[in-house]
Amino acid sequence: MKSDQLRAFVSVVEQGSFRAAASHLFKTQPTISAAVKALEEQFGISLLSRDAYRPTLTAEGKSFYKEAKRLLNHVAELESLGHQLSKGAAPRLSISLSAMCAIPPGLNTIKQFCDRHPDLQLSISTEHLSGILEQLHLDKADVAIGPHTGLDDRFEFVDIGKVSMITVATPACINACLLKANRRNTSGVIAQQVLRHVPHILVADTGSQSPIDNINIISGGRRWYVKDYQVKKALLLADMGWARIPLHMIEAELASGALIPLQVENFASCSEVPIYLIRLQQHPLSELASHFWDEMIASKER
Repeated sequence: MKSDQLRAFVSVVEQGSFRAAASHLFKTQPTISAAVKALEEQFGISLLSRDAYRPTLTAEGKSFYKEAKRLLNHVAELESLGHQLSKGAAPRLSISLSAMCAIPPGLNTIKQFCDRHPDLQLSISTEHLSGILEQLHLDKADVAIGPHTGLDDRFEFVDIGKVSMITVATPACINACLLKANRRNTSGVIAQQVLRHVPHILVADTGSQSPIDNINIISGGRRWYVKDYQVKKALLLADMGWARIPLHMIEAELASGALIPLQVENFASCSEVPIYLIRLQQHPLSELASHFWDEMIASKER
């Protein structure tokens, strides 16, 4: 199997025909046809159905296309890296950061590390749930910073901080909920039944390989999903629902009374979530990433 064969196959799928693929790759049509045929003969499967005017993917072809596309993207990234390294490109550090860490633990250490490496190209991707660790598996991040979700013996992780989570809504939202349910909140604890039909605003999993659902939810409750905590906060302030959110993101709104804390029946209304510095056990870090790992741990111990 050769990369040219994979490119020919992917191009046929994406361009819609062997002729269009040939034009796209500046090859002859017989060359494209032969490349795809060679792949099919090598694995003994049919990747494309040629019964119709335009070739269509078979069931096997759909699975093969997905992985071929992913592999070619990695090849392109590797080629780009090779060219950058040949030109003496700047060192790079990539961090997969949990969306709940708007203020990353060890931020001062990160700043000091960058100050000591003025040519460093720093990349921080904001992820949630399985997306945090997925970046490590896809080699898109050197290290991750996030909660314990998904961690097992494949990872090395060190506690470097915590995030305080609190459940909130606007006074108007809660008053409307109580009025609709014909209840009064005399105990300070809100029954789950009162909130079950009010949108629970959740940040969606950013992972694509093995997505997982949110943990702190009300069974049978109404759920709305957003991409980040800033949108979640905006919906909260618009009286559109209730949610758990990092305390450091809404301190001003709590102080002004724009948002109020909720104590919900049989629900983790408030909690302290440990945050970890994470790496893959079997994936050696670059020299730069290794120094970063050591400095983050040392700053926690001081």
